[in-house]
Amino acid sequence: MQADVKRTLTKQGMNMRQLGTYALRGFLAVALALALAIGWSSWQGDQRAGWTDVTWKLGDQGLDLASSIQVELNRETKANANSPGQLLYVRAPGLGLDQAFASGDDLRSNDDVRVASNTKTFVAAMALQLVEAGKVQLDGPIGPALSPAVKAMMERNGYQIDTISMRQLLNHTSGIPDYFQVPLFEVLALVPNAYGVSAHWTAENEIWFAVTFGRKDVVGENFNYADTNYLIAADIIKQATGSSTIGVAARKMLAWPKIGADETYWEAMEPEPAGTRRAVQYRGAIKDSDVDVSYDQYGGGGLVMSMDDLGRATRAVVLGEVFTNPVATRLLMQTPGPDPKGEGYGLGLYPTKLHGELCWGHGGYWGTAAVYCPRLDLTLARSTGQANAQQTDREGSGALSALILAAQAAERARVKATND
Repeated sequence: MQADVKRTLTKQGMNMRQLGTYALRGFLAVALALALAIGWSSWQGDQRAGWTDVTWKLGDQGLDLASSIQVELNRETKANANSPGQLLYVRAPGLGLDQAFASGDDLRSNDDVRVASNTKTFVAAMALQLVEAGKVQLDGPIGPALSPAVKAMMERNGYQIDTISMRQLLNHTSGIPDYFQVPLFEVLALVPNAYGVSAHWTAENEIWFAVTFGRKDVVGENFNYADTNYLIAADIIKQATGSSTIGVAARKMLAWPKIGADETYWEAMEPEPAGTRRAVQYRGAIKDSDVDVSYDQYGGGGLVMSMDDLGRATRAVVLGEVFTNPVATRLLMQTPGPDPKGEGYGLGLYPTKLHGELCWGHGGYWGTAAVYCPRLDLTLARSTGQANAQQTDREGSGALSALILAAQAAERARVKATND
């Protein structure tokens, strides 16, 4: 009897060990599959990286300026085969030019793209409109202005909503981390895209990831670029205006057609205007334009624009045309906060200094950028269509440098003609 019991217990023990072995093997197999899936997705997202600078030579071909720009844009696009093509808009009254360009297979100059973080310029402008109207405090605490859901999650995680201000949200000194600085969110948001799958996120989801798992910083001291800041700013704007979405608020407050942006719309919040067409956009080898990118849709990004819309609307904001008090508010918007790189990020704008000119604008994740140079009244907006192909504006390369030099030369010629 005792022997039978012993044999039974021994057999059960062996079975448990076998089950444990199978469970461990299953777990390791799943972990390996996940690691391979994540690795493959990351590898796909890292492909086609880099940008080859090209020195533009406007006027060297004996062509008119518009034709010369097209030639140089084609040459630059050819030198950067990792980009699916470029879109460019130039407005330069001093050069007699107001025109959109395209270079690449099946691209049209008026194609629309997701402008990603260029959206921040317009969210900041909306916030400052509310400051002008006395509906939002620029330097007061954000706590009373937050929606109940966002307020609760920030309080629960120890954020100083009685100290953080709208200014600190807009110049990225709030101490609030970016949700993309949370590795788990990055994996959940980006890995499925490599397989044509995409999760749908809400602004509240993204803020929750940031304030729950991110590392907070000292309020008001350090610059940390974070989309979370602009999601919270958008939350405040919705509350102050009673709008159902930030897209609804933007259409009412910025009146897109009045500032030359008649094709502009907020993705997933507004219908796509009739007659418009979207260009493809990539993150490495992944065609992001085919998937839901709600991880970049609620204030840190979200707008879809053509390059002429983006250029004209950026110019209107930098000039203060969207404000009741244009001079004072645009200067406020261009006041730099703490920035360790020394670039002087303002409120939804950062400065670019080339050839003695001070220009203001912003860039976006999928290779978009818009700048306006006030003294020359020069506007440029561009898209490379590739997150891994980011141009850097610097003297001696690219369209902006060449156009500034051309505008300065035209200015000198006009002065000389007047004096003669």
